[in-house]
Amino acid sequence: MHTKLARILTVAAIGITSAVSTTAASASDVGIMDINSAADLCAHVGHNAGFPNDRLVTAVAVALAESRCHPDATGTNTDGSRDRGLWQINSRWHPEVSDACAYDAQCNANEAYRISSGGTSWTPWTTYNSGAYRSWLDEARAAVDRLSTGPTSVIWRQSNYAASSGGWSFGWGGEART
Repeated sequence: MHTKLARILTVAAIGITSAVSTTAASASDVGIMDINSAADLCAHVGHNAGFPNDRLVTAVAVALAESRCHPDATGTNTDGSRDRGLWQINSRWHPEVSDACAYDAQCNANEAYRISSGGTSWTPWTTYNSGAYRSWLDEARAAVDRLSTGPTSVIWRQSNYAASSGGWSFGWGGEART
């Protein structure tokens, strides 16, 4: 059983409750409301990390392909290393990125910005090399477009996360609605 987690981030997103899967899925496998809110989280933290809008679309698409923009996503590789957080930062290749940072949405975005040289080199990400990120470009572009038109402050909170049921909630102002 996972311990109760509560992380609050200010994000530009719609006020909805959403469950997000950490298993591999394509853009068509996940509901549109789930993808919009998750992509909005990645767009927000990616923008804050410094990705310019033209590179931010690719950054968000890579994160959607890697983790569905799920901050607590973890993938275990055959060599025992773990891919962690939104951009699935690998523990073997990037031991300088602590778990605390990797699972923090903004810190993970900052590290993805650094590792990708400001969004100019995505070759460390297999979803980029395989082209899998391309199926997420429409959702990523829409999320980046919403940065300038969406609400100014929405609270995102994850609580009581368990592998079988996620508790993702979005709410206006200082309190999250579940």
